[in-house]
Amino acid sequence: MEIMAEVAATDIDAVEAFCGRWEKAWNERDADAVAALCAEDLVYDEPALGATVYGRDSLRDFVAQMARTFPDYSFTRVGFYAEVSRRALVVAWHFTGTSAGTDRRVEFHGDDRLELGEDGLVHAYRCLYDNKFVERQVRGQAVRR
Repeated sequence: MEIMAEVAATDIDAVEAFCGRWEKAWNERDADAVAALCAEDLVYDEPALGATVYGRDSLRDFVAQMARTFPDYSFTRVGFYAEVSRRALVVAWHFTGTSAGTDRRVEFHGDDRLELGEDGLVHAYRCLYDNKFVERQVRGQAVRR
């Protein structure tokens, strides 16, 4: 597996390849593949969890939960932004999925802020989106954009 470990995020081909693996692992609902892109000591901030959690297993569990909650979910990458002075990037995405057991379609935008270690793995993952907006859609409440 090619990882961007030697330089900051200045190698656009390496960044693109990493983003492709990240997106593919999520869209295949492959909790092990998502976790494999992260370090054991991962620091993970996820609005739906309401707290910072730690370790690769926390993320693995969340991916499995997402697959149960939104069985048809997909993330579409809409861009990525690489930091040129350190190993960090932001992956912008659009989420769509149907809430399990309902016909409620959920759509929203978010960003994954990823900080990579020298090993090329994600050591800090901060997921950013409006969780209250998502919750209103899941409950079937009208939402304004």
